Amino acid sequence: MRDVFYTILVIWILWRVIHSINTYRSNKTSSSVSNDQAEVKHSYSSKEAKRKMADSEGEYVDYEEVK
Repeated sequence: MRDVFYTILVIWILWRVIHSINTYRSNKTSSSVSNDQAEVKHSYSSKEAKRKMADSEGEYVDYEEVK
């Protein structure tokens, strides 16, 4: 009877360890993605800031997605 209890206990402990490792990995991955998205910087010169643009006028900005 003790053998069955110890077997179940070991399986439960292993399951908890594996589950916590997977949770840690998924949290770390999602936080690194959100940190990368927060690093957007805008820079402009004072001449560009003073220039008026029409609502339909825009400027194409090329970007590179980093994964």
